[in-house]
Amino acid sequence: MPRRDRRSLRASRRCSVAVALLLAGCGAGATGRDAPLADAGRLDAAAHPGAAADARATPEPDAIGLPSGDAGPRPGPDAAGRPDADVDAARLLDTGAEADARPAPAADAAGVFEDAGPAPLPPLPWNDDPCATVDVGNDPFAAVVRAFAAEDDAAPPPPGGLVVAGSSTIRRWASAQRVLSPWDPVQRGLGGARLADLAHHAEALILRHAPAGVVVFAGTNDLADGRSIASVVDAWRCLATRLHARSPGVPLLYVSITPTPARWAIWASADAVNRQIAALAAAHPSLHFVDTTPAFLATGAPPAARLFVEDGLHLSTEGYALFERAVVEAVEAAVPRPAAAPPEGPPPGSYLRVDLGPENPEDGRPVPARDAFGIVWNAWRGAVGGEQVLAGRALRGLVTTTGRPTPVSVVVAGGFRANGLRNGGLAAPRFEDLGTLAVPEATGDFFYTEGPDDPGALTLGGLSPGATHTLRLFASRLSPDEVRRTGFVVHGADPEAPAVGSVTTTGDGIGFAGADGNTGTLVVLSGLRPDARGRLHVDVRIEAGRFAYLNLLEIEVEGAAPAP
Repeated sequence: MPRRDRRSLRASRRCSVAVALLLAGCGAGATGRDAPLADAGRLDAAAHPGAAADARATPEPDAIGLPSGDAGPRPGPDAAGRPDADVDAARLLDTGAEADARPAPAADAAGVFEDAGPAPLPPLPWNDDPCATVDVGNDPFAAVVRAFAAEDDAAPPPPGGLVVAGSSTIRRWASAQRVLSPWDPVQRGLGGARLADLAHHAEALILRHAPAGVVVFAGTNDLADGRSIASVVDAWRCLATRLHARSPGVPLLYVSITPTPARWAIWASADAVNRQIAALAAAHPSLHFVDTTPAFLATGAPPAARLFVEDGLHLSTEGYALFERAVVEAVEAAVPRPAAAPPEGPPPGSYLRVDLGPENPEDGRPVPARDAFGIVWNAWRGAVGGEQVLAGRALRGLVTTTGRPTPVSVVVAGGFRANGLRNGGLAAPRFEDLGTLAVPEATGDFFYTEGPDDPGALTLGGLSPGATHTLRLFASRLSPDEVRRTGFVVHGADPEAPAVGSVTTTGDGIGFAGADGNTGTLVVLSGLRPDARGRLHVDVRIEAGRFAYLNLLEIEVEGAAPAP
């Protein structure tokens, strides 16, 4: 179906939903909805010319040590048996004196009306200041937001992209950078974040990026924190108000709160939030409601356990497939793709090296700007041993091994944790094994993943779509405890034909001179073509054992891609 037709159909559906909801009074007593329809290789020196929740037993900690579920008392029924105090959606939709009172276009002498041009954007469908009541308490995400802001101050992402913000569902969405690549996504997910936190920090997380569109998923943590339906809707209205004031007409897509087994007891309240936001969104052309609920409830009430990881709250791979399908379809219908071509990447013959890991001295040391071989590196900054490296964190403006500036970036797409020297980093690499990659600061620490909470993915941006590239990936962690194997999947121009490779990183006596880890094997993937926006997407997966690792990577620009 053409995009215009899809938009018309979607608008028609939204209006129908809004009318139905308003006729029903958007009742807070609704407790559900109708049943929905149903090769690794050794590299020598010659190869390198570049000389959760209250229902969980243990809440998931976020990057600053707070439980991501923000567990708290559940909202209880009011005297009438409704799930909580409600917002009168019909009242909010009454714009009163702000209703459009434009005069009719004037007719000329022949009785033909002049072209009045496109209609101006109407005001938002409420008159009050919803931000006046937004409360974030002790502001638990202030430190994380400051870290993002400092990184953006030093090297901001290009303006005009798609900001994707929210709670842990956004933070754990490892494929977001890949599936939303046509819109240049900026990922800002905070585990445990409430909608109130996003509204409060809208400037730093969203507005400063001058987005062409905004996707938001949050609200369930507000309810689990004991907040009312009205306060969640007000937080969404506050966010919409701030975006509309800064960038009128920029689409704001709110993704519905997902029904989950872990929070099924508060689903009636979550459903009420969804219905009220849907009604308000239907009343304004720049507000959009993305309803994932039917797809989840089609599997049962509560939804099937297979859609979630063990905690019953966070999405599994299958759950993300449902979520992702709805979001991408909505973005395609509502948000224009960037008109500007992606930047031209570094020329053929260029090499770029990246050291991944923490920079606190106990766990890791960044590679010097120029190593002992005279080669220039790019070193990750800001990571601390044992802590999370959140999706959206980035290293931008990489330089080549000769120091030439480039537009290349490394963006964390699925979170990692960082560790190193105190936990099995390769502190004494040999030139005989790794050539000029044998740099202790680069091999001695690493990023790692241990499961769904840190799904492990990187996006390499700023590459030329018309060039082919080689990636060299080194992964090692010394330990005799078990055999561990890391797999790599690289997506580029052809989404149906990713490149794959793997390496055994850990095991008793597997390395040189009986070392308990990889000391010289690289994963080398060649002929890689970036997607149309100049990106390669690298998934880091656990193939054996409990962990997967990545210590360093090298990008080689091979040359122009062959004609298809």
